[in-house]
Amino acid sequence: MGIELFLNDKFKLLKLLYDNQTMILDKKIIPLTQQEIGVALGMSKAKVNSLIGDLQENGYIALETRGKYVILDKGKLTVEDFNKTEAKLNKYSI
Repeated sequence: MGIELFLNDKFKLLKLLYDNQTMILDKKIIPLTQQEIGVALGMSKAKVNSLIGDLQENGYIALETRGKYVILDKGKLTVEDFNKTEAKLNKYSI
């Protein structure tokens, strides 16, 4: 049992987006569709759409072009801070 058990759906989505960024024309873009995200996370497209709206409203991600999102600084820092914390916890786990 790892720390992922305690993550909420918004963070799971943000982390998936962060982990799937692709460089396109010198910009990191998330190329996944909402359908693909839903399949990866075991969520409906409607649930993904709702979570994406929440992440946008709270300044974690932004819509760059039709259906393509970018992670904003707040989202990037959130995931990177989590990754550091997870690494520290793993270091001390038995």
